[in-house]
Amino acid sequence: MDENVLQKLKEALQGLSTLLDNPAVKTAIGAIPDSIMNPVIDGLKTVLNVIKDALNELKNSLGSVTALGDLLKTVNDLLAAAEGLAPGQKDTLNTVKTIVKTLQDLPGVADIEAILTLIGQIIAKLEAL
Repeated sequence: MDENVLQKLKEALQGLSTLLDNPAVKTAIGAIPDSIMNPVIDGLKTVLNVIKDALNELKNSLGSVTALGDLLKTVNDLLAAAEGLAPGQKDTLNTVKTIVKTLQDLPGVADIEAILTLIGQIIAKLEAL
């Protein structure tokens, strides 16, 4: 998972959290009948829980990826060297390089924990509506 993806996710979650704190938004949500608003809130909580599960899975596998740091660097160096020897395989080499880079750029546990905390706060705010 690209760090930009997690950064965008975090920014979107922060925006949602801020909106849920806005008194005008709370008033507007309160004015909408439960029969209309409850499915929206339940759907949003479901999406947040799916994201939370995916992030927990990623967090649990970070140790394995971190242990592969030297291997990933060596693979990346090999791929760069192979480009000159196999120009016809450039697309394949670039695909593998992209995967290696994604694994090398994984965020730390603290970054994932911060997003998980934010998701928990948002779910609590939704349940309080």
